[in-house]
Amino acid sequence: MNFLYAAYAATWIIHISYLATLLLRYRRLRKQIEELRRSQ
Repeated sequence: MNFLYAAYAATWIIHISYLATLLLRYRRLRKQIEELRRSQ
């Protein structure tokens, strides 16, 4: 049963880290879009 808890925890950690990287990439992309708009 401990393996089940470990797999469940690992799955949530992977999902949360994936969402965090997506959020960081999105913020970086929005910043670049704003910089391009300002430069035009």
